[in-house]
Amino acid sequence: MAKRVLIILRRLNIGGIQTQTSLLAGEFLRRGCSVTVLVQKKSYSSTPEVTMPAGAEVYCRDFDRESKLNPFCFFSRVAAMPLLYLLSGRIGRYLVPGIFISRLTERFIENLEKEKGSFDLILIRGEGAIEPLYRLRHRNLWGVVEGVVPDFGRNCFTRHFARLLFGGKNIVCVSEGEALSLGAMFRRTGAVPARLETILNFINPDYVKERSLEKIEGLPEPGYIVTVGRLSGIKNQGLAIRALAYLPESVRLVLVGEGCCRAELEGLAESLGVRSRCIFTGNLPNPYPYIRNAAMLVHTSKYEAFGMVIAEALALGKPVAVTEAPGGMRNILKGPLADSIVPADERSLAERIRKVLESGEKPDTSVLSDFSADNTAGKFLELSE
Repeated sequence: MAKRVLIILRRLNIGGIQTQTSLLAGEFLRRGCSVTVLVQKKSYSSTPEVTMPAGAEVYCRDFDRESKLNPFCFFSRVAAMPLLYLLSGRIGRYLVPGIFISRLTERFIENLEKEKGSFDLILIRGEGAIEPLYRLRHRNLWGVVEGVVPDFGRNCFTRHFARLLFGGKNIVCVSEGEALSLGAMFRRTGAVPARLETILNFINPDYVKERSLEKIEGLPEPGYIVTVGRLSGIKNQGLAIRALAYLPESVRLVLVGEGCCRAELEGLAESLGVRSRCIFTGNLPNPYPYIRNAAMLVHTSKYEAFGMVIAEALALGKPVAVTEAPGGMRNILKGPLADSIVPADERSLAERIRKVLESGEKPDTSVLSDFSADNTAGKFLELSE
């Protein structure tokens, strides 16, 4: 009998979690599974969406907004949220809403199961999706952690929320590095999950190569270096801009992505005298032609659960320069690729970029065989057995 899988994620706006969810849903469908996707929030109108594969049922239910229609929930938020935010920071915003959002989601799942049969596997994917569902219960539920692990150990309130969020739950990490970060947090907070598994994200090189061949108007002349990601503090593109100032004037930097730090990054480039050498593309539905056309990828994130764009660049035969950070990047950059990782300062990064540009280095892509769709999908489905 075909297995029924439900995947819950925050939004469909294009990003690593959304792309990986789409590819994983396609792999489940290929194996004969029934796939349902529940999206918690409408997409930002300014950002392209990831398309789920044909055959997947997609629902968008903003239970956060719906919960505010409950007078008790609304007034509880108004009364409690300022204090909770003061005591526990950003984490505290989920404590009161999560009670109601979890219950509404639980009813939605119960109704789907009554209509179409029980789910054999439920995956909640990523930061922002897991937290508001901390009270959701289902025998086949797994939380897939693939983002920055917050500082839950700052005080008794955050430690308590960590125990609510992870204690007695089934948790999946997408890299060994993320598993280490979570394990340290569990020890600090006393949160003890029921099960903790590591299932690496996968890459589909054929998909990446095919999409990289799409004709794009305005594609810069080849030879530039490229970063891909949300323009934010955690992605730390400012480090790439500062490194650019140490490189020859012929070197250009293309920044693919959009975010809250764009104006700040443009100002930094201006102050360093490299603004004319930086190209900000904004959000793109398909970044792969920009990677294919580049001399190399530069990745400066302060934390990366896995580092999908690094694997995608390797699939396109592009060398990379990656700054040292916690997370899962060493799952990809190991063996002969380990030299791609440099200290997180502009001089070290610039030296790595200069070395690649001068040598014409070609990366060893054999590591990509470790991240197969068949292996990842198979391990996820084993969780339901």
